[in-house]
Amino acid sequence: MDTYDVLVVGGGIAGSVAARLSAQHGLKTLLIEKAKTPRNKPCSGIQFTYFERLVGEKIPEDKLCRNQFFKVEMTTPSGQTLQGRMKMLNFWRSTLDSWLNSLAVNAGATFRDETRLIDFQTDQDIIRAQIRTKDDEYEVGTRYLVAADGLRSGLRRKLRPQDFEERSSGAAINLYFVGDADLDPNTLYMFYNREFSPLMFAWVYLKDDRWVIGTGADREPVRYAESFFEYVKEKYGLRGEVVRREGFTSSIKSGVFLGEGNILMTGDAAGLMDLYRGMAMDNAAMSGRLALKAIVESEKEGGVAVAPYQRLMRRVARTTAKNEAKQAARYAADKALQKSLSPFSLMTGGLLMLLVARLNRILPPDRIITLPL
Repeated sequence: MDTYDVLVVGGGIAGSVAARLSAQHGLKTLLIEKAKTPRNKPCSGIQFTYFERLVGEKIPEDKLCRNQFFKVEMTTPSGQTLQGRMKMLNFWRSTLDSWLNSLAVNAGATFRDETRLIDFQTDQDIIRAQIRTKDDEYEVGTRYLVAADGLRSGLRRKLRPQDFEERSSGAAINLYFVGDADLDPNTLYMFYNREFSPLMFAWVYLKDDRWVIGTGADREPVRYAESFFEYVKEKYGLRGEVVRREGFTSSIKSGVFLGEGNILMTGDAAGLMDLYRGMAMDNAAMSGRLALKAIVESEKEGGVAVAPYQRLMRRVARTTAKNEAKQAARYAADKALQKSLSPFSLMTGGLLMLLVARLNRILPPDRIITLPL
């Protein structure tokens, strides 16, 4: 049986960041991904520039989309349009994640795609993990297990089956449109309207030559997506065709769970999706960083890694829980949603964001304040 210091399950952002840092600390590291890479992942692929500090490397230009974002346009429930300026990164997750995988490999981690964890047992100080590839099935041993296997985490389901609903608790759908539109390629469009999305804002943006038109809902997501598309088509004069539809669902209940013993949950698997901010990738990268920091502390001081991990993640976990409550309150009624987007609220929030964006340039990566606030 091959043995490792750290086994990371999931080759997305959290897993790749954790695996890279693990290898850089001299720990024997195995990173596995169930899909064949590069693999597509339904995701906005939009992040604030501090994201590069969280992943630990400036993203090369050839890994970014040809169009980047410098402006934001928000439409409130009353139809009022508000505009602002903020530089953001724009990338395809297939490209970014594959690049992050390569960084982990360059640091010394072993990476295997088309490889999945099918079960595990804790045997004293060793976690025995059953691994399956398309050709073989075998067992490896590891002292630490980092779960970065997403919204439908098999690891979390094994540890806490009570965290999962019998049916999907929400879904997001993207329509990819190719053609002409009366839209700016450098603007992220956000629509706060419960008729378009009862969970969060609906969105329109360009990735290279494809307009992404999407929404999320806890029920009848296809109906919401089709209704929003017809609105966008008429309002912005779309002339072309939808070339692809994609989406993802989750049956995980709300709530942050960071793991137990030497099994650490990260990213979406830990429940760090933040609908209030409309962001998850920065929390994923942060959790990957802090999971490894906790493992390093555990190596030096003894004890299980989840204890320092919970301490290091306290701010992120509290913010995520607080934002979940704020999102539920603002989407309870159109009046509450409109009030949260009042000119005064947006002006004060915008000024605070500018201040925090400057502060993030000098804060260490582990202390970066995620945006928007």
